[in-house]
This record gives sequence, C-alpha cells and structure tokens, in this order.
Amino acid sequence: GLHKFMHWNRNLLTDSGGFQMVSLFHLAKFTEQGVWFQSPVDGSKMLLTPEKSIQIQNKIGADIMMALDDVCSSITTGPRVEEAMLRTLRWIDRCISAHERPTEQNLF
Repeated sequence: GLHKFMHWNRNLLTDSGGFQMVSLFHLAKFTEQGVWFQSPVDGSKMLLTPEKSIQIQNKIGADIMMALDDVCSSITTGPRVEEAMLRTLRWIDRCISAHERPTEQNLF
C-alpha cells in the first residue's frame, strides 16, 4: 500500500478527489451520481462516485480517508451552496456504506 511505497510508518490522510474538481471546474459537472469530469489529458469522460472514491482510498491503505463532497467555489452564494451541502450529506451516507475496512481505516 501507500505506507510501503512512501516508506512512512505513521498515519496517512488521503483526500477524496472532490476538492480537486474545483480546479477542474470548467471540466467537471456535479450530479447526484457523482462528479463527471473530462480528463485534461485525453478529453475522455470520467465519473468519480462516493463509492469509487472510498474504494480507492481503502485499497491504498489510507489511515484517514475523506468522504467525497460536492465542493463549490468560496464565492458562491444562494441555492448552489445549499445544494452542495445537502448532496454532500447524502454522499457521506454512500461513503459510509461503501467503506470496507471501518475497524482499520477512519472516514472523516
């Protein structure tokens, strides 16, 4: 896993990938299913779901995993902020259900 690769015997925190979608905002679309984005490399469409995010973090052996969240810009106001918050809460439930190693890895 990641600990061996990094030669690191302390805790590792991994991010879900949601925040990175802000930097790809012009290539991303948040839906109830997950985040659809266009690869900046080859232009192919990709879907990151809450379940896939947790599956990846489980597999690499993170000690502290972040749930996928619907992130909007810090200057966003109005209904989009509430939409993002409520979707994030629904996605957290999906992340919890997808978590395969809750006694070994922490979900934040």
